[in-house]
Amino acid sequence: MLSEKDFRDITFCKRLIKRAFREKNLRLLKSLLNKVSALFIFSAEEFRKEIIEFVYSEMNSWTFEEILDVCKESVLGNVITVCYFMRKVGVITLEKLEVFVALSKLDYIEDPLTFNFIPTKEVLILDLNERVNSLIKAPTIEKAIEVCELFFINGRLEKSKDTISGMLLLYENSKRPEQRFKGSIISALLSKRLDMFLSLIKRVYKDIEDKKGVVKHYIEIFDLLVRVGVPVFSDFNNYHVEFDKFYNDNFYFARLLDKSGNERLIFPFEQIDVVQVQQIFDLETEAFVTPKGRIGKVMLNGVYSFRKIREITEVTNEQVEITKKMLEDEIEEKMRGILQDQNITSHSPAEKTDVYEHKLFVNNESDLRDVGIIIKGRGYPKISLHNVASNILKAVDLPVQIVFLIHTGILLDEAREKFTNQCDRAKKMHCVVDPVDLTKLLVAYRKLPNE
Repeated sequence: MLSEKDFRDITFCKRLIKRAFREKNLRLLKSLLNKVSALFIFSAEEFRKEIIEFVYSEMNSWTFEEILDVCKESVLGNVITVCYFMRKVGVITLEKLEVFVALSKLDYIEDPLTFNFIPTKEVLILDLNERVNSLIKAPTIEKAIEVCELFFINGRLEKSKDTISGMLLLYENSKRPEQRFKGSIISALLSKRLDMFLSLIKRVYKDIEDKKGVVKHYIEIFDLLVRVGVPVFSDFNNYHVEFDKFYNDNFYFARLLDKSGNERLIFPFEQIDVVQVQQIFDLETEAFVTPKGRIGKVMLNGVYSFRKIREITEVTNEQVEITKKMLEDEIEEKMRGILQDQNITSHSPAEKTDVYEHKLFVNNESDLRDVGIIIKGRGYPKISLHNVASNILKAVDLPVQIVFLIHTGILLDEAREKFTNQCDRAKKMHCVVDPVDLTKLLVAYRKLPNE
């Protein structure tokens, strides 16, 4: 009589399984898969992976129907069946849809552990077309939706516009009201019909009246859609900048701060001019962050390295006057102290002010970026274009992502406009720090002279 201890020996385990395959003893195979499953669940990842790959190699020449028959009653068998389908099929077409639906016969297909045990990161691709209604019967469509949702929730169905479009075809051709309701939500988002989306959401979330309500309850709506099984997804890495456009490749609204500081919603798979984007709301951290590759204005209080400035709501006139009397070297020294960066740019005799290069964190402690800082201190009560033009040209030519213009005087419109335009043209983010903001920053980090 074999014990659990016997099955802990992977070599012995393989020998038994190989013998069952050689003898084509299906009853013994089922029994072995069940016994190994009890140990498999609690074993180390290396053991699980080795067993999966060994059994898979033995079944590699089998048909899907043969594998399903032997494997449907055990955890290990379920994992191997899903692996087989993902590797052998890969793309779910209309012709493969009924085979895909057969996965619903697996006893443990609804257990997330089944998907967690799959040793690869492969995902299935959904490639359906309008012939769904004419070729596939309603019961198969309804079951296909259930299996698609399982694979989607467990991260084994590609998260893309093609997947969402394919799932919409299934939802629209289902006879079940709850599935058709999900299809209507998907259709509203894909067709950019906010009015339709609101009318559907109000059935389950009565507080939502308009776009402002969506912004206010942005997180709650996303969580609601996930709970009811609508295949939404939002990954910050799916926001990207290409040329002069910002793309939302998520299947949910992008919530952003535009260049005027107003909140906006961008529909799924929509694009807008990147100059309109200041920050994007990240659902994971529940905070606005600055995406890499974007250009345009950066708010000082949105920079992680300067985050303490958010605690300072106002400063006194006396404090601002202290700031206005500071020289460039003094300001740079204080900034260096805040950033804990000892690399100071030396000044040439012919030029009192230069562009200082530093590193700082933008969104969090993992988001380190290079910045250039132009400083105009008390020697420039009014900063004209002539005073700052060479600094701007030098700064935008540096390998930095953000350019700061810090000044203690009055920045004239022509100089401000040149700074903004040159940064946009060079695809750099930019931030103007006036005497009041500089004072707040120095107060926040206890760097104001005489404090």
